[in-house]
Amino acid sequence: MSLKPKPERDILLILGDGSNVLKDVEEWYKVAAGIDYDTMCVNYSALICPHPMQHYAAGDAHMPDMQRVAKSLPKEVLKHAWNPGCMGFDIRWIRNGRGGWNGTSANLAFSIGLALDYTRIVLAGCPMDNSGNWYRPLIPDNDIKANKDHRHHLWKWMEISCRPIGRFVKSMSGNTADLFGRPTREWLIHIPEKETVN
Repeated sequence: MSLKPKPERDILLILGDGSNVLKDVEEWYKVAAGIDYDTMCVNYSALICPHPMQHYAAGDAHMPDMQRVAKSLPKEVLKHAWNPGCMGFDIRWIRNGRGGWNGTSANLAFSIGLALDYTRIVLAGCPMDNSGNWYRPLIPDNDIKANKDHRHHLWKWMEISCRPIGRFVKSMSGNTADLFGRPTREWLIHIPEKETVN
């Protein structure tokens, strides 16, 4: 049984909480015009996603704010959590508390995308460059996420870029785009890139 919605698609757009997420989505619409894809929103990005989503993922799904976001989503959106004690989520990837993933919630979303057999995964709003989050102006300075800095998690994306699974991901912006490259229509529809002769 597949957890992908019907019809099954090969492309997954992952929306993160970077301050540039909506700009990335605007650019994505140009690249992916006329191409079918699924969307997985991460954390708060589900609140501003400008099109229907099929998946929602939260690495900190035990937090009350992530519980509220999950509860606000349509029932047909599959809600993914890592931690075992996350009520309101459909799938808990580590039920016994062992194992796990390293990095941010976007790393978790990428791992889930691979597990669901998406072979074209595109990051939007995941620049990993300390440019801030889209919701920064909306939360008080004493909020734990107000000054979140994920630059130290860039190593995980670098590790992925050096492994065979790195060929399944591209990014719309920032350090992750420097690591993986930006998506092209040819890449999305599996047209082999032209080889260059040295």
